[in-house]
Amino acid sequence: MKKKRKASNFFEEILSIPRSSGNEGNISQYLGKFAETYGLEYEIDDTFNVIIKKPGNIPGNNEPIILQAHTDMVCTSTIEYDFLNQGIDWTLEHGYYKAKNTSLGGDDGAGVAIILAILADDELVHPPIEAIFTTQEETTMNGAKNLNYKHIHGKRLISLDGTEEGTIEVSCAGMASFEVWTSFQLESSKGSTFELSISGLMGGHSGVDIDKNRGNAIKILAHILSEIEDIEIVSISGGTKENVIPSDAKCIFHSCKDFSSKFEFLKKYYLVQYSGIKIHLKRLDSISMAMNNEISRSIITYLNLIEDGVLVKNDVDSPITSSNLGVIRTNSDKVIISQSIRSSLVGYEDFYLGRAEGVAKECHLKFKQGDKKPFFTYKEDSPLRKLLVNKYQELFHKNVTLEHVHAGLEGGIFAYEIKDLDICVIGVNLYDIHSVNETVEKKSLDRVFLWLSEALKCMK
Repeated sequence: MKKKRKASNFFEEILSIPRSSGNEGNISQYLGKFAETYGLEYEIDDTFNVIIKKPGNIPGNNEPIILQAHTDMVCTSTIEYDFLNQGIDWTLEHGYYKAKNTSLGGDDGAGVAIILAILADDELVHPPIEAIFTTQEETTMNGAKNLNYKHIHGKRLISLDGTEEGTIEVSCAGMASFEVWTSFQLESSKGSTFELSISGLMGGHSGVDIDKNRGNAIKILAHILSEIEDIEIVSISGGTKENVIPSDAKCIFHSCKDFSSKFEFLKKYYLVQYSGIKIHLKRLDSISMAMNNEISRSIITYLNLIEDGVLVKNDVDSPITSSNLGVIRTNSDKVIISQSIRSSLVGYEDFYLGRAEGVAKECHLKFKQGDKKPFFTYKEDSPLRKLLVNKYQELFHKNVTLEHVHAGLEGGIFAYEIKDLDICVIGVNLYDIHSVNETVEKKSLDRVFLWLSEALKCMK
């Protein structure tokens, strides 16, 4: 019998493996070697999804239980970091894992680690397990979309992609992405050259943190730029991912007029609004070429007009529809803006996509709709949810919170592909996911492993 290994042991190994979205080959190989070590059936597909199956040991013809997590992570940092070839430089402080100047990848490395600990435990009593490790969840969800569902037979699924221990996510929002862009040619410009930068905001997940008033650096940048009448943009950039609230943004521009008083007023305003925000304006050596004022104003006007943040709330004041102005970047001849809309209401995504397209048209910018990810709805009769609730209360003497999540989850795709699926999403205590402040509570890994393993014993 192999030595038992804790979920934290696996988590620490996973942290050493580069696994940005679209770069999951190494983590897939790791999972394949794990399966071989423990004598388990497995397969790796062309998208680097991994399915590992473990026979059950409960007497009777038991239905399989699907355990699921995604292997990729959001990569963001405050320093130059080679996420393609380097694992995470992490520390353990006062019982919490954290990274040094980068995101940690607890979402969803913690979920992967718990499932591996379950599969590695030869003493655990459980039904047949179909463990699914998907890829590209943080970007396109192509892993879940391209999974061969003919190889999956379970009708109940526990996803380990949650963000708070003792909470079961029972529904999720869908998400639609889109891009807005304009072409430009640099022209001769005689104005003084300035650089305006916004930094120090908290950022965060555009679903989980959208209602926490963390500030959007691109929106703040655009508001300040709108006060400069004769502006001619050289370049503009901000944000990292369409599903991450941007914590920094920067614009290099020309201007011939004095806007110092307006700038100082707005700087003081935002310093009061957001703790930690840094707003810097500096003069640069003259740059002779820039976009003309008409294109510059179109970009700035769009950034100011486009809806961002919570758009619709439910009767308990939680977001059910929102928009995130996630990224703006300047290429050699284009300015491209990437955004996303989330909703758990039928038709609302299309409604707000239409509004965004209208704003783009008004500002003479081009619009292109991207990928759409489905949502899953609350299931009134869920034996799986009932079992998980009862087990958590029995083990820890605490009530379980049922949460309708304002984030896109792969559960929406699984629910679409597997009819009559009973699905619950659980997870460990994660804080500030998708940011450089991300932390994972080590003891929570052990508690959620215990919760899941005890629930598995009672499944028929």
